[in-house]
Amino acid sequence: MNELKEHYTKLVQQYRQIFVSVLNAIQGEINLLKHDEIENYLNVEIEKHIKLQKKLVIERRNSFHCGMCGACCRLAISEFSPTALLEKASRGDKFAQEFISTFTPYEDEKEPEKQFPLYMQLLKESGEHAYYYYCKKVTDDNKCSDYENRPSICKDYPDNPIQLLHPTCSYIGWHESIQKIVLTIRAMTEIREHFRKEFEKGNI
Repeated sequence: MNELKEHYTKLVQQYRQIFVSVLNAIQGEINLLKHDEIENYLNVEIEKHIKLQKKLVIERRNSFHCGMCGACCRLAISEFSPTALLEKASRGDKFAQEFISTFTPYEDEKEPEKQFPLYMQLLKESGEHAYYYYCKKVTDDNKCSDYENRPSICKDYPDNPIQLLHPTCSYIGWHESIQKIVLTIRAMTEIREHFRKEFEKGNI
């Protein structure tokens, strides 16, 4: 879909602008600091700012609520295959343990494509390989038949502010409202890591 390509193109352009802005700001701060103050700035001050931004993301999420469209129950997506998830679970990965105990893999892509044709097309056009799963506990009216015992991955959904949500998901507004914040967090994290390495090498 051209809309998806345009979305990603705009996202890349926006990230580049944010990256340059954050880079200039951090570089400017470092230029004003004494050498023995730089490490504290990189590890403490920037971390404080990142935590504040992450807190804002969570606060904005709390103003949105599930609209019970059922999409996340009928089409759960993972970058890992069922075999890979089982291996991760056997090594103690809690997320993998919850995921495989909750979701069942589709036998093939025909069923999710039948239920969510446009969304599946968007997922495929994003270029990321994925595996598709569903929950057997969702009812015909999009309710959980074991709601009181639902796992954290269901309670906290969506917990990834950059994942591609189904068009019917009521959290799409949350995604749109935090896009700039999330890109800023990513830029700060990447740039800080760069300056950390340069500091360790003695280049700054």
